[in-house]
Amino acid sequence: MSASESIQQGKSIRQRISLYLNKGIAAYYRLKGCHIGDNCKISKSAIIDRAHPKGVHIGNNTRILIEAMVLAHDYSRGALKGQSMWCDTYIGDNCVIGGRSMIMPGVHIGNHVYVGGGSIVTRDVPDHCLVAGNPARIIRRGTCINSQGQIVEKGEKV
Repeated sequence: MSASESIQQGKSIRQRISLYLNKGIAAYYRLKGCHIGDNCKISKSAIIDRAHPKGVHIGNNTRILIEAMVLAHDYSRGALKGQSMWCDTYIGDNCVIGGRSMIMPGVHIGNHVYVGGGSIVTRDVPDHCLVAGNPARIIRRGTCINSQGQIVEKGEKV
């Protein structure tokens, strides 16, 4: 066996291990009560709300990258005016949530949305957008993301 064959063989083993780990992470969050769609990939360092996991709804083919945080509760809101501190947070199909970004409670993110790394999403985001910043703002409209989390169409700048 040549060196290139052993490298290819090692790569496929790593890919298989990664696939099983991602399925295990998604299964763990499903057991906690999260609604997670098919073919989702969640980083093991991502933080999905542990206080109210039933309030997190993630669509199909969505990627949540390293150290991203998705929240579905807000203790400060519960103390004010008798409002409920439990919210539902929705992330659509074919979305990518960038590393170290935060999705605040009660936010609805549409389909084919790319959230830039380090962004803090405080408001609802429509379909086919690229958002970034603190607070997150729409940078591009008309984006399209395939099932592997790659941007297929960039759309136009806003």
